[in-house]
Amino acid sequence: MHSTDMNSLSAQGGFTIRELGVEDAAAVSGLLRAQPREYARFFYAFGPGEGEIARILGERERDVYSGMFWHGELACVFMLRGWDAGYEVPSFGVLVDVKHRGRAFMRISLDVSKLICRLSGATRLMAKIHPDNISPRGARRLGFMQTCVEAETGNVVYHMDL
Repeated sequence: MHSTDMNSLSAQGGFTIRELGVEDAAAVSGLLRAQPREYARFFYAFGPGEGEIARILGERERDVYSGMFWHGELACVFMLRGWDAGYEVPSFGVLVDVKHRGRAFMRISLDVSKLICRLSGATRLMAKIHPDNISPRGARRLGFMQTCVEAETGNVVYHMDL
């Protein structure tokens, strides 16, 4: 292939990372609905309903909702939220399709999110993670340091300096 245009890669079934728009609500809903309940139980950025997803994607201003596509199929959704609510430090969230688990999608989404934060002037990144979802050791391997535990949810709050 001689072209470096990502759209031509996608048309040929390649790998694409791009911001999600309202037109992607059905794909996001499909991804969420396709996950085993136990696997996706800690992902609650939005429900699986297409209407709610379209509303969130359509109303965002500074928050970032992105997707990774493999052969035209949505394989991962990741986000940086909180800027629209006035927070300086965005919260990172990710859901990788269970069939792509362990294939570097999560690591790539974190690296892209760190880049977006740096380009946007953020000096820190936050993640709220249920203790059954990732171990403190795993979070440290990714570069996160535990800062507190959220009393109402039990989620561990991690921060990463950029």
